[in-house]
Amino acid sequence: MNTYASRTHSQSTPNQQIPSKPTLSFIIPLMNEEESLQELYDRIALEANEHSRDWEILFIDDGSTDDSWGVVQSIAQQDSKHVKAIRFRSNQGKAPALSSGYAEVSGEIVFTLDADLQDDPKEIPRFLEKINEGEGWDVISGFKEKRHDPWHKVLPSRVFNLMLSKVNGVKLHDHNCGFKCYRLEVVKSLPMYGEMHRMVPSLAAIDGFKTTEIVVEHHPRQHGVSKYGVKRFLRGFMDMWSVYFIKNFRERPLHLMGGIAILCLILAALLWTVALIPLLPDSFRTALTSTAPVALFTVPVLLMIGFLAEMITNRHYKNEHELPISERIHPVNSEISAKVVSLSETIARQEQSLSPRILIADDDPVMRSLSEAILSKEGWEVITADTAEAAMTTINDHFDAVLLDIYLPGITGIEVLPKLKALAPHAQVIVLSASSTPKDGAESIKAGAFDFLSKPLVATELVETMQRAIHLSQSLRPTTIPQQKVSH
Repeated sequence: MNTYASRTHSQSTPNQQIPSKPTLSFIIPLMNEEESLQELYDRIALEANEHSRDWEILFIDDGSTDDSWGVVQSIAQQDSKHVKAIRFRSNQGKAPALSSGYAEVSGEIVFTLDADLQDDPKEIPRFLEKINEGEGWDVISGFKEKRHDPWHKVLPSRVFNLMLSKVNGVKLHDHNCGFKCYRLEVVKSLPMYGEMHRMVPSLAAIDGFKTTEIVVEHHPRQHGVSKYGVKRFLRGFMDMWSVYFIKNFRERPLHLMGGIAILCLILAALLWTVALIPLLPDSFRTALTSTAPVALFTVPVLLMIGFLAEMITNRHYKNEHELPISERIHPVNSEISAKVVSLSETIARQEQSLSPRILIADDDPVMRSLSEAILSKEGWEVITADTAEAAMTTINDHFDAVLLDIYLPGITGIEVLPKLKALAPHAQVIVLSASSTPKDGAESIKAGAFDFLSKPLVATELVETMQRAIHLSQSLRPTTIPQQKVSH
């Protein structure tokens, strides 16, 4: 589940472990935490420099009224390579802050932690060890076994976590701990709105992601005040049942409404049956016969609500619901087989020279395989990805060019293009589109594309465009980096 990317010289892509030193992203939502931010950054940077090959930290100022934003700006000036920040005009809540962070980050492993220094960055290596231990974990949640909070905050939290584990089937001691570690594909698929940040493990479980927990140290708050009150437990109780509904009935709402309607019908029949018993007082029988029509009238109302919900689900399901597919294996038909360079020939070319490296990001398996075959024939190393998230996970500055489908599911090609350029500044992006309208081409060039091609592909045009892109990429690289050979 770690990656959707595959290399041309492999026939299938088994689950792989994240490298021992992955790229890391840290999302820090904050509000009025000016006194703790510098120390928090210093401690995160210390661990990140030791345990990652590259990292980024994203501060999200959720409407602070103190000088938190000024401190964030100062940190960004100290370390412009690793620090990014977002500032909300007003307080929006933790879930919207996390949502904006999920959309921005690109590290293979993503951490979230609070800005109040109660979460200790020294736990980062333990999170990484757990997510890499080979059990296939996708989310690691912290468990504050010993909490430095007042009893009237700890006790309701323990009760709520027990209820949530029972209702939604994810067995954790501390669902709401802000210190969590995720694989990138998890945060890119999580719906985060309202106050659903408490429900992250339950939401992840809906799409088949596996969650576990580790005990983490919880420090007393040294600066500022807690932003959470008693009302959060009532809201959390309602969110718990919202997630239960989403998990069990989001694709079949009529089953819920129809089930309740049947119960109302049975209740109406039972009330009328009891009202026929002559031994009961007349006043009681009258009350029963008056109540029964109410239950009966509820039946068509509930059914109509269920049918309307089914119509809405049917209309939007295909476009808005991405199935939790972790890997694919596609058969290669005879037409594509005739174009594919043999594995031994590809390996021989790679041994002879350092080939240019190309990334193909296209969700159409036939077009992806055809493009791969055409480019591989030129002796170039080709790596494929079928989603924007997989492309962002795979790309680095060793790539010379990207062949990017403009209509990728989830994040579109136009939206992901600037992020790919940021991750691989020298790579030239060629955008593909099934449409030949000038608008798509203009938007692609405006977003930073090197060129624009229309489907169906013409092999000579693709190769010629790719050669120009590779030449430009290599000419932009520092002279200390060896130039790679482009075949003509």
